[in-house]
Amino acid sequence: MSADRETNHDMTHTDIAVLLADAADGVEIGIAPTQAVIRGGRRRRARRWAVATAAALAIVGTTGTLALAGLPGDGGGHRGAQVATHPPTTAAPRLGEPQSTTLARGTEDGKEWDVWINVWGAPRNAAEAQTQLVAMAEYGEFPGDIRKASDLIGKSAYFVRRSYGDQRSLVIYSTLLKESRLADTDLESGSARLRPASGGPVRLVIGRVGKSAQEVTCTWQDGTRTKLHRLSGEAVDARQEQGIRPADGSPDNWFVCLAPKSTGFKSVFVTK
Repeated sequence: MSADRETNHDMTHTDIAVLLADAADGVEIGIAPTQAVIRGGRRRRARRWAVATAAALAIVGTTGTLALAGLPGDGGGHRGAQVATHPPTTAAPRLGEPQSTTLARGTEDGKEWDVWINVWGAPRNAAEAQTQLVAMAEYGEFPGDIRKASDLIGKSAYFVRRSYGDQRSLVIYSTLLKESRLADTDLESGSARLRPASGGPVRLVIGRVGKSAQEVTCTWQDGTRTKLHRLSGEAVDARQEQGIRPADGSPDNWFVCLAPKSTGFKSVFVTK
């Protein structure tokens, strides 16, 4: 990033393109199979659900389903379509840095792995949006659907990252209207291999659900299931425990589900 861009916060379309390329640097490249969107347990036409892919950082939407890219041969995504709205507040957003929350961690084959989310607050005006965009670029995070700083006004953004050993990658991102929340049994999820750019089954499932969701069930290809329940108290901070937990700055709850090594991801639903 040039010193002029940091000082003046006056970002042109060329600046945006440079930031987009910078943010994409090092992101794994690949094309994933399409997977249906789930709303209330039924298939529906997709809304935007973006996964990191070099150069574009954009979704590919065809045939009424959603193509997710980001990990070679990695899985798909769900987008809950029903959204509850709440009156916006006038509290000043947190600018300059995201709120970061570890969603899950563990150890496999002697390698530590982590999944975490960075959530950026919604700017209220053009000046805050420009400040936010510069800060996001410094973190290497840039939402591909943003073409100018003012596009961020009234929108929060989140980026979900995964590490395995010393390998790190951006898995998914999205921008959301400040008042947007998932409701009832709607969910939004993406699946990936635990180890980036590796062979084997797609085992890692990351998703968000409404605050009312009590249970999420991940079904694996061998017919077995993993049930995740909403965590509370000290269990929320026990990141080795799979479950539904809050993320700082997010109006929804999040979950991470990992399949046994012998099988892979098939489906995921809110079941309570």
